Amino acid sequence: MKKIAPYFIVENVPETVDFYVQKLGFSIDFLGDAPMFSIVSRGEVSLMFRQLKKAGMTRPNRIPHLEAGWHTDGAEAWDAYIWVENADALYKEFISKGISIIKTIGDTEYGNRDFEIEDNNGYILCFGHTIS
Repeated sequence: MKKIAPYFIVENVPETVDFYVQKLGFSIDFLGDAPMFSIVSRGEVSLMFRQLKKAGMTRPNRIPHLEAGWHTDGAEAWDAYIWVENADALYKEFISKGISIIKTIGDTEYGNRDFEIEDNNGYILCFGHTIS
């Protein structure tokens, strides 16, 4: 295996692409004509976005977690975990851009240093690096 690209259902592809490009530093790899589909990337990380004709179909992982009574605050219900070279530098970058931080940066019991953000669709992304 070589790579993975999470596929997110979003309410509005252009608004989502704008958020990922302007706030998170991604580049546009593909933007459909409608636009109902897009691919963005930053480094080796790619994400796909699909807008459905019916509104209200976005369903971040934390929704079923909350419905099931797990992690009642929605924490650790990530929609994607993204490994990075330096989580501290990325954390500072995102703070400077006013990104909604869900969990501040810190060391974890599973040997990573990471933090969580919420995107404009309510998806939670966790960014981290392995602690040496």
